[in-house]
Amino acid sequence: MTMTLVPHTQKLLASIKLDTLPAPVQDQFDEIWEAAEQAADHRELTAYAALHAQAAHLIGLRLPATGELARCTCPACYCTRIFDAAHARTHLDGTVEFVQCEHCADTHLLTGDE
Repeated sequence: MTMTLVPHTQKLLASIKLDTLPAPVQDQFDEIWEAAEQAADHRELTAYAALHAQAAHLIGLRLPATGELARCTCPACYCTRIFDAAHARTHLDGTVEFVQCEHCADTHLLTGDE
């Protein structure tokens, strides 16, 4: 008797631009993201991790090993990429922190001289 294993999982992405998803999915993601931010503000780290896992599942991302996602807030191009937080580049402009994905940092790294 021969047994064949057929994988039922699709290959998950490492990053995705939020604006490429349908509006209802974007809205759901925003709600989950806001809840995760509030959990982080209250030091509810278990809830924070669970919400990031839920967000990754919703938009079809592979959950990073750290369990933490980042959202690109690049002011140069208004990128909407969601990606592994371990690859985030950050820039502090006064009291505002900007997060850049690898693509934005490679293309137009924020230096404070903008």
